[in-house]
Amino acid sequence: MPRGARIRPEGPEKPAGSERPAGRTAVQPAGPFGAGEWPEVPLKANERVPVLITAGVWLVFLVVPLVAMVTGDAPLGAKVLGCAGLAAFIAVYMGHFIWPWPWRTLPHWVNTAAVTAVLLLCVLATIPAGGLNSFNFLPFTLAIWIFPHRLRVGLPVSVTLSMAWVGVALSVDAGGSRFWLVIPTVMALVIMLALRLAMEREERSRILGEELALSRQRERVGRDVHDVLGHSLTVITLKTELARRLVDADPEQAKAELDEVLELSRQSLAEVRTTVGGLHAPDLGAQLASARTALQAAGIAFRLPDPTSVAGFRPDRRELFAWCLREAVTNVIRHSAATHCSVTITADRLTVSDDGTGLGASVSPGNGLSGMRHRVADAGGTLSLGRTHPGSDRPGTTLEVHL
Repeated sequence: MPRGARIRPEGPEKPAGSERPAGRTAVQPAGPFGAGEWPEVPLKANERVPVLITAGVWLVFLVVPLVAMVTGDAPLGAKVLGCAGLAAFIAVYMGHFIWPWPWRTLPHWVNTAAVTAVLLLCVLATIPAGGLNSFNFLPFTLAIWIFPHRLRVGLPVSVTLSMAWVGVALSVDAGGSRFWLVIPTVMALVIMLALRLAMEREERSRILGEELALSRQRERVGRDVHDVLGHSLTVITLKTELARRLVDADPEQAKAELDEVLELSRQSLAEVRTTVGGLHAPDLGAQLASARTALQAAGIAFRLPDPTSVAGFRPDRRELFAWCLREAVTNVIRHSAATHCSVTITADRLTVSDDGTGLGASVSPGNGLSGMRHRVADAGGTLSLGRTHPGSDRPGTTLEVHL
C-alpha cells in the first residue's frame, strides 16, 4: 500500500459496469493525484515513479523468503521455480498499483480477486524452496483488499484470507514454529485494519472540513450578492420610476436619469462578478456617496458624514461598516416609509436612524438583516435594533453596529 494514500469513506457501492472509464476508484497515493482515489486507467509516465517507490519500499520484507530459497537445501529446480514465483509476485503486485482496474467492465472486487488468484499461484511456486518463509507474502495480499476497497468488502475478504492462512499454518507440522506463523499473520491483519480505519477517519475529517468551508463560502457569496443587488436594484428602480415621471415633463432630465440607470446596471454587474470571484470589498467612502445618491432618488432627507472623515479607520472596519451601511440604507428606502435618515460613524460604531413606521410587533429578519448579523458577529461586534422615537406615531428605527 503506498504511503500517504487517501481513502474514500464508506458509502454506497457503484453497481457493476457503472464506473466511468476516466473516473477514479477508491484509493490513490498522495502526491501525483488530487481527487483522493486510485485511477482506473494506467498511470502516466510522470506518475509511475512516486507510486512505484511508495508501494515498492515494503518489498524489502521479501528479502527473507528470497534468502531462504537461495541458501536452502531445496533442489535447483525448486529454487529456480521459487525465485521465478517471487519475481512474478513482485511484478503482479507492483503492476496492480499502475493499473488497478484492468477489466473495467467488471466490478472492482472481481479485478482484485483475479489479481489475488495470480498472487496466490506465485506464492505456491515459492513453497517448495521457501517453505514456511512463504508466509511473508500474506501482508501484501491483504493490502490490495484492505486499502483500495470499502471496509464492507475488504474486511471480510481479508479476514477470510487470514483465517485460511492461519489454518494452513496450524496444519503444518512445524513444532514450536507454529506460533511464529500464526502471530505475525494476526498482527499483520490488525495493524493494517487499524491503519485503514485511521486513514478513513482522517479522510472523513478532510471531507467534512471541505464541506464546511464550501458551505461558508456559499453563505458568504449569497450574502454579498444579496447586499450588492439589493441596494443596486433599489436605486435602479427608484431612478427608473423618476425617469418615467419626467419623460413628458422634462425629457432631458429623464434622459440623464436613464443614463445613470445604465451606469448603475453596469456597475452592479461588475460588482456581482467580483463578488462571486471573492474579490469585492466595498469602500466606506464610496458607500457614503452611494447612500447619498440613493436617498436623494428616494426623496428622503438625510444627514451623512463626509466621506473623508472615515478615511483613517481600520480597513477591516471600513469594509464591515460599508456592507452594513449599504444594507441599512436599502432597508430604509424599501421598508421604512421614512422622510428623514441620519447616519453617524465613529471608529467603533455605526448608527443609522430613520423616522419611518418602525419595526412593528411581528417583524422578522430577512436575508439582508441576517447576513448583516453574521458579518458583525464574525468581526466580534454586536448589532442592535430599536425605535428612534419610542411612543410616537412614527417611532422610526435605529440600527447600531458596535465593535
